[in-house]
Amino acid sequence: MEGAKVIAKDLGFFLTHSSTKSNDGEKYPRIYLHCHRGYKNNTYVPDPDMKGRSNTKSLKDGCRFRVRLVGLPQEKTWMIDGVKDNHNPGQFCGFHNHALELYPEGHTQRNAFTNEELKDMKEMEWARVAPRKMMQTINQNYGTHHNKRQFYNMTANIRIERLSGMTPSDWTLHHAREMGYYIGYKRDDDRHLTHLFLAHPESVRMLSAWYHVILIDSTYKTNKYKRPLVEVIGVTPVKRNFNIGFAMMEGETTDSYVWLLRELQNMLGDRIPNAILTDKEGGLVAAIPQVFTKSAHLLCIWHIKRNIEAKMMDLGIPQEVARGVVHGSWKKVMEATTPHAMIEEWENFKNGFWGRNSKLIEYLDRECLEHKEKWACAYTNNIFHIGNTSTNRVESAHSTLKAWLNTSTGGVDTLFLSWHASIGGQVIEIRKELETCRTKTFKGAYGPPYGVIRGSVSLYALELMFVEGKKTPSECDCVIGRTHGLPCSCRINSFKGAGDHFQITHLAPFWSTLDYANPHDARRFEDNDANDLQIFHDLVAEVCRRGPSIKREKQQPQMLQVCIE
Repeated sequence: MEGAKVIAKDLGFFLTHSSTKSNDGEKYPRIYLHCHRGYKNNTYVPDPDMKGRSNTKSLKDGCRFRVRLVGLPQEKTWMIDGVKDNHNPGQFCGFHNHALELYPEGHTQRNAFTNEELKDMKEMEWARVAPRKMMQTINQNYGTHHNKRQFYNMTANIRIERLSGMTPSDWTLHHAREMGYYIGYKRDDDRHLTHLFLAHPESVRMLSAWYHVILIDSTYKTNKYKRPLVEVIGVTPVKRNFNIGFAMMEGETTDSYVWLLRELQNMLGDRIPNAILTDKEGGLVAAIPQVFTKSAHLLCIWHIKRNIEAKMMDLGIPQEVARGVVHGSWKKVMEATTPHAMIEEWENFKNGFWGRNSKLIEYLDRECLEHKEKWACAYTNNIFHIGNTSTNRVESAHSTLKAWLNTSTGGVDTLFLSWHASIGGQVIEIRKELETCRTKTFKGAYGPPYGVIRGSVSLYALELMFVEGKKTPSECDCVIGRTHGLPCSCRINSFKGAGDHFQITHLAPFWSTLDYANPHDARRFEDNDANDLQIFHDLVAEVCRRGPSIKREKQQPQMLQVCIE
């Protein structure tokens, strides 16, 4: 039978097993095979009033081609024989009523997946490889001609097999617990999942070390439930953001955001963020003061600029002109360094050309100036925000997650797997950068005042200090000390002039936390390094007070021994 199917496939059609007869008194057993396009009347016209899809397609067209395999026990072989056509006496069912195969890509029977291909597909699906990319890889590696629809159907079957009869939400909760995730969720009276918050175990450990600045924003088009997805992002000392967690909520209401922030507070324990940065989402803005009463709430300046530009366009102002105003005279209001200077710039704005537009001034006064403490540099320069004044980091996280999703209509299990896959690569890159800070530095940090702290703080902190140190004393505004926790220009130049070195305590602890698994132990080792270096400098000073012969013959081996110890 398999041999007959192979012959038929080579000829351009496929045979299907119809029946086997061997117990009806006949001398020889028989196996009947028919064309895969047979056994349906091609004159059938569906009822247009019937429910269901009217554009479905079928291979069945009533082809009457049939063959019979007759077993010959004595010869120990099989014979292929024709089958008489009952509708046409004297003729056999040996003709097709359709064209034979021309392109193998359109025939699933020829393109069925092998076990090796299925194994590779399951591994790629777990790694969140898109079906279109699977098609390129499998067809190239195995020399096959599988079409795109086959891959989409097979990935759907793999997902069904993975769920093993569980609902997507139950499967997600079960596997998140097994992987050590922090889990928070709520159900309604019908046991339906309404709120879900998940945090990767590595993200929980990173949050314990780098909790100082947190960014929150929501996005849509990530799941089939049409619910908002909220991502919570943290900042590392190596200039990379890390995903603290994600939440899928019933809606962007104040109650939903209060629930989310309570879950975040449980993760933080007794730690309090210095700043929480968001856009002007009403529910989130109202929820933050209810949970994080001691944290500064900042508004994204990028969204503020975009909103002003959109408002000016609604008032009939061309986009180019609106953009020029936002990045010109309004920018001066935003970047004024003191409250008094900000009031002066605002008065200049109102007394200028745009002060004639009462609707624009009313909008700016109501929507922007009322919350100036949350976005104006005159106020935010006194908050430790590490240079984060917009939610661009969260927007970037949205883009990264959607690239892993491959679809905007997936279930919660698909969302969880995509999130888990994206976190894996993120952790690797952060660890790589942390180790680079321990082992490498740039040339400008070898001498005073950076020699002691290099290798113990992030390279990004050294770069910021190096750039700050190039300023003249008259240019120093001392802002970086308040916003970043780093020495300002006047202090750096003071240390340079005296030939002194900065100690690890001169910088905010955030910059010296290069071991997020043990953030408190890192400072202890760094202090020991500073003490050892001071002992070394004392030995050098003692040797320099002695004669050249003693330096060369006696003291140098002693110094080398101390360095090694």
